[in-house]
Amino acid sequence: MSKTAINLIIGTILLFASSVQAKKPKVDDILVVQKLISHAYEHGYVDSAPIEMSAVEKKVILAKEAKKKRNKKLFNKLIREIKSDLKIIKKRSEVNKLNSQLSSIQNKNLENQQILDELKEQL
Repeated sequence: MSKTAINLIIGTILLFASSVQAKKPKVDDILVVQKLISHAYEHGYVDSAPIEMSAVEKKVILAKEAKKKRNKKLFNKLIREIKSDLKIIKKRSEVNKLNSQLSSIQNKNLENQQILDELKEQL
């Protein structure tokens, strides 16, 4: 064999080996979703949306069943819904915190207005 033929064979083998190693390991969507759920519990997002969280947990059970039955279409749909629901839960928690801050500021403004009215009466 000539040198170029040997180099071509070695190059092909190396290219094939690198393409085999380059494949990414498959991510388990159930584990990803469960991690997102635990994150929601850790940060207290669940307190703002307990009903939605209950629905998310039911969807996780359905997703596990769909995965066992190899129903990819239903499984992928449920995973997308769960991720969307968790985003909604997080946003609802953020809105509740902002509403609480707004209420506190409004109460302070009301107190300040009363003090100002009293001071005006004294003048």
